[in-house]
Parts: sequence; C-alpha cells; structure tokens
Amino acid sequence: MELKELVIYLSNECNLRCKHCFISREKKQFLTLADLEWIRETFKSKKTILLGGEPLLYEHLETVFKMFPNIQISTNGLLIDKNLRLLKKYNVVSQLSIEGGEKETDSIRGLGVWDKVMESAKLLQRYKLEFYFRVGYHFGNLKMLDEVFDAAKKFKARVVLFPRIDLPPLSTKLQEELFEYALNMNSVVAQPHFFRYCGKEGRCGAGSERLNIFYDKRITPCNLDLDYTIGRIGDDEESIKRNIKIYLEEYKVPPVECTGCRYSSSCRGSCYVARSYLGCPLRLNHSLKDYIVTNRLDAEKVHKQVDVNTDFIKSVIVC
Repeated sequence: MELKELVIYLSNECNLRCKHCFISREKKQFLTLADLEWIRETFKSKKTILLGGEPLLYEHLETVFKMFPNIQISTNGLLIDKNLRLLKKYNVVSQLSIEGGEKETDSIRGLGVWDKVMESAKLLQRYKLEFYFRVGYHFGNLKMLDEVFDAAKKFKARVVLFPRIDLPPLSTKLQEELFEYALNMNSVVAQPHFFRYCGKEGRCGAGSERLNIFYDKRITPCNLDLDYTIGRIGDDEESIKRNIKIYLEEYKVPPVECTGCRYSSSCRGSCYVARSYLGCPLRLNHSLKDYIVTNRLDAEKVHKQVDVNTDFIKSVIVC
C-alpha cells in the first residue's frame, strides 16, 4: 500500500511526564522487530515520522532508521546529544516539541526543559542537521509565542504551530490573527484550512495519504485520532483497504459547520480532532487577499513567502 506519510509510535516509554500527554504508561508497550518488518512489507511510504513516548529511547532505533525512508523524529529534545551520531548518519530531521515559551514549557514538561531543548538545538545546528520547533497553540499562550519565534530566529529554524486538541478551539477572530501572525513570522499553522486561507491546496490526509501505527499494534487513520481503528499489525491488506474505504466514505465527512464552504470536500473541516473548523476564517470568506489589501502589503512578496512555507510543510508533514 503506497502512502505519502507513515506515522509510527515506537513505544510508550518516555523520560518526561508532560501534563497534557495522552499516552498511557500503565505497562510498557512497544513495537517488536517483527512488527516493524510487517509494517515495512505492507506499506510503502515516502516519509516516516517516529513518535512515542520518546522515540529516542527505543531499543532498536538504528534498525528503524535503516528500515524506513525519509525519517523524521518527533522528540522532546532531551536525548539529542546521546543520539547525534545516529541522527547524522541517517540524516534524520528532528521535530523539537516545546510549548509557548520557557515558562509554559517548564510548567508542562518539567523545570529546565526549555533550556535543555535550546542546548539540543545548538547541537543540531552545529552538526548541520535539519530541525524545526513544534508548538501547541491555544487561547492561553498566544501572547507567549514571541519567545518561541525569538528562539527560532536565533537558530534560523522554522516553527510549526499545531492546535492543542485537549483545549477549546480558537474563535474566528483569533484564528485569523494567528494565521496573520504566522505569515509575518515566516512559519506555518499545520492545518488544512490555513493553507486554503493562503490560497494553496489544503486537505486532511488522514486515511487517504497518511496512516498511523500505534505501539499496541492498532492501525489508525491519524496519529491524533486513536479511537478509530482500521486494523491491526498482521491483518491482511484487503481487510485494511476495505476499512480505509469505510472510514473515508462514511466516517470522515465534513462537519455541518462547513456546509456551503467550497473547500469542505477536500479540507474536511481541517483537523476534526481539534475542532478547528469552529473558528475557521473561510466560513466568513476571509482570506489572504483580504489580509494583503487591509494591510497594504506587497502581494508578490507575500505570495513568494507563502510558497516557501508551503514547500517546507510539504517536506515535513502532510497536513
């Protein structure tokens, strides 16, 4: 089965206890080498994202790097120094997960974590390894994001913003302000409706272009939607394909709030897990064009920057 992106949760083992984490640690769970071999034989992906727990703790990490193409690893950043050799050898892209600045990062992830992640960023920069910062946004941390972007400028790194799925979505006004802020800061909001707002193709790839393999052997359409199961490691390919078809045709439908939107059939309400469709600016027909006109910006320059950001996000994640 050919995919654009395959997401793999290697295990639930982690060296942090983040307050917003949804991973259960009642007992240690992990994918075996036999599981990984089945995954490789069953799916052919252009891009592989490794999650955990903390994926850098996985016992057979180098084996995983050898088995799958175009590896990107979503890490809390605390074990970069111990894994530099492997990351360099296999040219792995690192997604460093932080919160909205030092205060929120240390509050949620643990005292001193922000500084440790910044040290890891220095190492990655020194070894010329590609990395970017991944930040969960919500109403309460929007005013803190300047600190994140100051850090990103220091390292000449990009910032990818994701909605916190455990908190209420932003209002339409705040979503639009965040979109404009991201454009000003040369960053992206990793949501289909952000790209539609920018005049680019934006779609949810869950189930059609992306699949997720969880460490308990479940196959789900999205790494955030772990309730809908389309199969398990070891299932036959035809069964998985049938379940994907059912998911796409009967379950993954645009929410009622998107009725009448010309992008609803492809965008599918952006991230339905985060309910970000509830404040989508496209519902009011607001777009990048309005932003350019209102702020008297150079349209050519803005669109060139959007092109650069779009190319970047395509290289790191589907949606």
